[in-house]
Amino acid sequence: MKITKPKFVRNEQALSLSLVRQLAGRRFVILTDEIVAEHCMPLLAVFLQNHQPLDIIEVEPGEVSKSPEVCIQLWDHFIELGLNKTDVVVCLGGGSVCDLGGFVAKTYKRGIPVLFLPTTLLAMTDASIGGKNGVDSLDVKNVIGTISQPEAILVYPSFYETLTRRQYVSGLAEVVKHAVISGGELWNDVKTMLSNEHSISLEILKRSAEFKYSIVKQDPFEKDLRRILNFGHTIGHAIESACMNRADQLEHGIAVAAGMLVETELAIRLKLGEKKELDEVKEFIRSGFQDYWIEMPRWNEISPFLEQDKKIKAKKNVFALPFSIGRLEIVEQVPVGDVEKAYNQFFS
Repeated sequence: MKITKPKFVRNEQALSLSLVRQLAGRRFVILTDEIVAEHCMPLLAVFLQNHQPLDIIEVEPGEVSKSPEVCIQLWDHFIELGLNKTDVVVCLGGGSVCDLGGFVAKTYKRGIPVLFLPTTLLAMTDASIGGKNGVDSLDVKNVIGTISQPEAILVYPSFYETLTRRQYVSGLAEVVKHAVISGGELWNDVKTMLSNEHSISLEILKRSAEFKYSIVKQDPFEKDLRRILNFGHTIGHAIESACMNRADQLEHGIAVAAGMLVETELAIRLKLGEKKELDEVKEFIRSGFQDYWIEMPRWNEISPFLEQDKKIKAKKNVFALPFSIGRLEIVEQVPVGDVEKAYNQFFS
């Protein structure tokens, strides 16, 4: 499988030119959400002056739109529009829009092309890269999905200037995850970045995205190496699922940051690696994200969702745990009691 590499574009003119090259002579629809449409659609003005979509479809922001019901509505609408296998679904939005749009496009008529225009920091460095597409059901996150590559990923960094502070920090969590897994210069540079008022440079943004791409390229279907990218996500997804019915849903990256904190503590409890380095990771994550962990769910609220985790094999839980900075390994059959103690240390 050829893995789609994200292409960074500098300005509106470069973005327009890239879209023209990708979509020349083809029909397309734009899938976005109501907030992104307001803040980011104007940045496509140069392109849209001469290239009109068949439709601009707006869904509700966030996880609420990642449902089988919304998928059915979109499939039906595609049929009404007469979309065929040469047409393109352009996903303009964050991780939720990319997840939803990628899944709907790849299951409509056994797959029509999809193009990602990620608008959040999280989507630029993580969600748009790698071909994972999925929706939620019964509050279990991404339980229905596919692995299939988008036709193109165009990253226009100015999009993330429209984000709220919480959305921005949410995206930083995935950058931190890549840094912990990578170690070396990326880890050192990300540490400096977070100490400098959480301000990310274009260089670090690119390096984070390229790191994810390099891992996926080696293991597209998550058979081996790619599984380490799940660091923080076993606990993080359970937290998200437990919070899914709240009026104010917890951002994915904020939940993943909590997951990385708990899973690092779990590695320490299991005596898996270099305690000094793991303590450094733990304190780094806590200092960077603790202000955003408000009203976290209790253990008995998240534990049922851990049992639904996609990574479970033969009823054995599976964690991607840090042994040191730059070294993560897959650990199976972790005692549930240790997971509970690690979680309750921070969020009891």
